[in-house]
Amino acid sequence: MDHITQLDDSIERLARIADELEQQVAPCPASRLRLITWVSDWVCSPSGLEEIEQELPSIPQSLVSAYTAWIHANGGQ
Repeated sequence: MDHITQLDDSIERLARIADELEQQVAPCPASRLRLITWVSDWVCSPSGLEEIEQELPSIPQSLVSAYTAWIHANGGQ
């Protein structure tokens, strides 16, 4: 798999997590790209991404808490 295909795949996977956050917790006041970037930073690793994906549509409480704090603190800026 080439780098662009890998990047595209990663973005799609992160976007699914972002979708669940917006549906289950609250809409994000920031841009879609900023939200996906934040999810990527929070997940930190390919194994972390896989772990969260396996639990979808359930979202870890730690991610819910971090997302809630982020959107209230600076997610819309």
